[in-house]
Amino acid sequence: MWRIIVTVLLFAGSLFGQAAAANEKFDQKQYAEAANAYERIPAPQRDAAIYNRLGISYHMSNQLRAAENAYRAALRLQPNNADMLNNLAAMFYSQRKFSDAERQVRRAMEKNPENGIMRLNLRAARFARENGKNARDLANTLAKTNPLLIEKRDSDILQMQLLMPVKDVDQALLHERRGDSFFARKMYEDAVIEYKKSIALDRYNAATLNRLGLVYHQMSGGAVQRLNDAEKYYREALKQNPYFIEVINNVGTVAYVRKNYEEALGQYEKALKIRPESPTILLNMGACLFDMKRYDEALKATQHALEIDPRLLDRASGFGTLIQTSRRSDPMVSYYYAKIYAQRGEKERAISYLNRALDEGFEEYEKITREPLFIALASEEGYVKLMDRIAILTNPNAQNK
Repeated sequence: MWRIIVTVLLFAGSLFGQAAAANEKFDQKQYAEAANAYERIPAPQRDAAIYNRLGISYHMSNQLRAAENAYRAALRLQPNNADMLNNLAAMFYSQRKFSDAERQVRRAMEKNPENGIMRLNLRAARFARENGKNARDLANTLAKTNPLLIEKRDSDILQMQLLMPVKDVDQALLHERRGDSFFARKMYEDAVIEYKKSIALDRYNAATLNRLGLVYHQMSGGAVQRLNDAEKYYREALKQNPYFIEVINNVGTVAYVRKNYEEALGQYEKALKIRPESPTILLNMGACLFDMKRYDEALKATQHALEIDPRLLDRASGFGTLIQTSRRSDPMVSYYYAKIYAQRGEKERAISYLNRALDEGFEEYEKITREPLFIALASEEGYVKLMDRIAILTNPNAQNK
């Protein structure tokens, strides 16, 4: 028995040592040696992570058939692993199979839509597919220095090299940064000019298209044409990246401004499937639900948003990538906000929203006087004045007594 135990322990120690040695070579980017070391681990003892690293090691050693076999072995163990799906896409890209690369990286993004490298890879693959001849010509030029078309390895994920002329990429980035500077200073017309120059050079950059939409959104002030321009560029951004959560939210906010509440709600729900704990999107959903008179659902969404970020309402929506909508004046909404803040123990804010509700025409006074959440406000001076105000509103003659 002891011999069996010792044998098992020695075998386990040997496997651990082999994996550690392989990982060391991998971290040092000695990929051929890493592949050899990983291959010495018996197949039954290899997990998906080991197969993925084996695939990368073969890939970076330009042994693409072996790389594909390893990636597919990894995916048999973890079919929904975004990193492995992405790396298989990168292998197709190395083989100049740009359509296959784009389809595969889309599969990866379905599993991890917010991964920055995958966003870049989708951009690279889409550009290469739509500009096949130019992409292949540049790939042939790069063959001596980067035949695999891999920009870098970031941990266990590969980034594709964008096959766009460097001068175009640099110029587009320069205009984008200028646009960002103008946008941050609220110089919207100048920002539009710079962003348009950027996308004229690189129309595959969804982030720039989104920011151009944002500029028009900020300029709109409710103007139909500006809002149409904003939506136009948001939609173009979604063509480039259908999983861009910020853009999905912003499309929803355009619909909200137009009072297309069902459409807006659908976009917010779609965005929350990607990022369930986004306070901004939850707040936007709450505003939409309030306007749909679905008060209980609106209250729940808004409470959740403020639980995640208690100071959310203190920050005005400005330069950024995600629009936070401004809720419409509605006495019932202000009443519900008062309930939210009373429950949170923020008495001054609760009283402020009750006064706002009265300013907006709230007349269901008994809802205020009988609401259990407002009992804790009774000793506050502001609440006493609020009760005096309600008394006057209820009986105007009381003011003269």
